[in-house]
Amino acid sequence: MIKEKVKTGIPGIDNMLEGGLIPGRPYVVSGTSGTGKTAVAMRFLLEGASAGEQVLYVAMDEPPNEVKANMESFGWDISAIYVFDATPDILSYDKTPVRDVSTERKVCTFKAVAPSIRRTSEKGPGDITINTVQEILKQEMKVRKYTRIVVDSVTSLRRFYIRTSEEYLALQSFFRLLSDMGITAVLTVQLPEVSKPDAESLMARGEVRLHKWFDGKGLARGVTIEKFRGSSHDTTMRPLRLTAEGVSVRLAAPKKRGEAKKAEPAEQADVPDGSQKAPPDDTKAPAEPTQVPSPPSETSLPEPPPPDDNGNQGGGQAT
Repeated sequence: MIKEKVKTGIPGIDNMLEGGLIPGRPYVVSGTSGTGKTAVAMRFLLEGASAGEQVLYVAMDEPPNEVKANMESFGWDISAIYVFDATPDILSYDKTPVRDVSTERKVCTFKAVAPSIRRTSEKGPGDITINTVQEILKQEMKVRKYTRIVVDSVTSLRRFYIRTSEEYLALQSFFRLLSDMGITAVLTVQLPEVSKPDAESLMARGEVRLHKWFDGKGLARGVTIEKFRGSSHDTTMRPLRLTAEGVSVRLAAPKKRGEAKKAEPAEQADVPDGSQKAPPDDTKAPAEPTQVPSPPSETSLPEPPPPDDNGNQGGGQAT
């Protein structure tokens, strides 16, 4: 029996997931560069922290001081979120041996993160591998019972932190560890512009995919639920916006039973928001569903989300 679902902190995505994520499982938030993966993942942690949960952010791409500054630009207070800085040190090209940092670097809250980037130790660069990250998580779970963890990104974990020829086996072991700990985990995955399913998507229990594309009106963004094991979910692409306040997902307004929807202006007809068009005459015949475009590709890109009530277009600065 499925327990109460875990909210992502973004109501539109929670609705697409029919309530949220199933707890205690690892999930992937994927997308190309600039689609808003870090913002979506951080919103997930903020939702837990605001409810008094212990949550952890593992920084592998951007240093924590930059992540903190980026989130503050949304007006978000992430000071209660714990963070582990797993970003690499500056390499030394002399014979100074590298060191395992699992006993040196400590987890702290974002409140304790200094404005400047962490300096490389005078003892030499620290060595971080996927085993280091696993040991840190095991140690931390003995101190704090985390309920939510974000690894940003698992793409860097795979490319730079796995020192074995059995890359997929090491990655599968990492996903298994998260499941055994009973943590609801979100792992971000960087996709190429022309993408294909990869190991992370196969191992995760669900995947929230973020999209972006250009058309004659500028930059547009969308979100789809690619898979969600153990639960039904929305299969339609929904418009996603990144604004000064953060992340929002627009859903189609519910329609009363037996009521035909009025015809919309032509420029909104092809927006992938699951809306319907009424017949052109004044009869009350049942509305015919519009053709919903598939996720954007090289050959077919959907129209961008329509402006909101304030006239703002669905673009913005991604984090």
